[in-house]
Amino acid sequence: MNATPPSPAPGAQLDIRIDLATCTGKADLLSRFASALHFPAWFGHNWDALADCLTDLSWLPAHHYRIELAEPQGLRAAAPETLDVALDILAEAAEFWAAEGVRFEFALSETPRADAPPAPDAPAAPR
Repeated sequence: MNATPPSPAPGAQLDIRIDLATCTGKADLLSRFASALHFPAWFGHNWDALADCLTDLSWLPAHHYRIELAEPQGLRAAAPETLDVALDILAEAAEFWAAEGVRFEFALSETPRADAPPAPDAPAAPR
């Protein structure tokens, strides 16, 4: 018998941060989504399965989802089409959830971590 996930409290918000700092391809990106959003074992690690999971989320109930894709610069440089497809799927999921009365937001955050080394063309920090 499958346990029913608990219902979220009214107005419950779920904030998910997916770190893409070292992500360079589709397989890695899909794995990071699966890990961050606790996708079920049936997740097929392909675009259709990502769309299916993002429009289900029954195992992770909330009334407001916010997904932050942090530091996508490397993925954008290595596989721009991969990032574009993922963003399209997120936009479609947002439309789906809006029709269900659930807020589903996503954003790119290109601000590097404070402990990250400077970019090769960035000036060194003063000592």
